[in-house]
Amino acid sequence: MTETVRRRAHVNELLVETFNSILRVEENVVRNRLTEGLTISEVHAIHAIGLHGSSPMNAIAARLDVTLATCTAAVGKLVAKGFAERSRSNADRRQVLVSLTKEGRQAYRVHELFHKEMVDAAFADLTEEEEDVLVRALSKVKEFFDEPAA
Repeated sequence: MTETVRRRAHVNELLVETFNSILRVEENVVRNRLTEGLTISEVHAIHAIGLHGSSPMNAIAARLDVTLATCTAAVGKLVAKGFAERSRSNADRRQVLVSLTKEGRQAYRVHELFHKEMVDAAFADLTEEEEDVLVRALSKVKEFFDEPAA
């Protein structure tokens, strides 16, 4: 096995393990008392709402990259659990806006703190040059995952 093949196998292993670790740690954060009873998908929906404040359903669906029906179901669950609420737009009474309740905003802050700590840990003890390399490498990985499947 050549060094290039070994390195690529190692990168593959790192990507898979990192993805799995992020999911595992994020699930542990979800078990926090402020987010108890929420699934990871629901926490991500809370994040999509909290990021921009009161938003129409189609905007939230676009942020989550899900169908409007999937988003409507997810928001319905958040409303039932007391993390989100629906209201009519003052500008267009036909439009329904979704916003976070006090509990939803608390869950959003818990999730934001998780992401801040994750980024802080990723940058810990790196030189500025290493930070730049990490950002470029992760940008390339993201580009790959953003491309539609062939």
